[in-house]
Amino acid sequence: MQADGPPDEYPAPAAPAEHEERIERSRFLAVLRPVTDPAQVAEFLESLRKEHHKATHHCSAWRCGLPGASPRWGASDDGEPSGSAGLPILKAIEGSGLSDVALVVVRWFGGVKLGTGGLVRAYGGVAARVLATCPRRTVVCRIPLSMRFPLPLMTQVRRLLALHGAVETRLLRTHELRLDLDVPVSRVPELEQALGRLFQGKGDVWRS
Repeated sequence: MQADGPPDEYPAPAAPAEHEERIERSRFLAVLRPVTDPAQVAEFLESLRKEHHKATHHCSAWRCGLPGASPRWGASDDGEPSGSAGLPILKAIEGSGLSDVALVVVRWFGGVKLGTGGLVRAYGGVAARVLATCPRRTVVCRIPLSMRFPLPLMTQVRRLLALHGAVETRLLRTHELRLDLDVPVSRVPELEQALGRLFQGKGDVWRS
């Protein structure tokens, strides 16, 4: 059972996805990509601007990091009326629950003005439909811990690590053991306390 604390995981796109529609003679192409930082978002947007340089607008939104904590995000109307494109795309992302995602909706104007309400429905709807079709993966939020302890405690240490979902990343053997691991965020305080009780001054654990 997971201890009380911040959530450990969130859904993210597992692969790129696209969805295209024609709405009142305008062509809307929603293009979704997995991203992990704003630099990747900028590169993705620039590549679409070059690929679809004749399009009228390249409206976008993105979100990275743990939803509900301190996610990084951004949105752009790219010349459409304020709040009519980037914000509806961002709201579609939020509604999907996904993070680590960038979504650009490319529009080729077809000669019929949609009005602000029509634009909100068009951009938000196309974005929601591509988000609904993209494959998903689970991102587990972990932080690194390190510890030193005597060899006879190894079996008990590994039993505690298994109980708390910790993943070993490195083991060094000298006169004592040095073990590095990644631990789900919410399990760190409980694991630190359990190791402290086990070591009783014979070992150390710290956040690396």
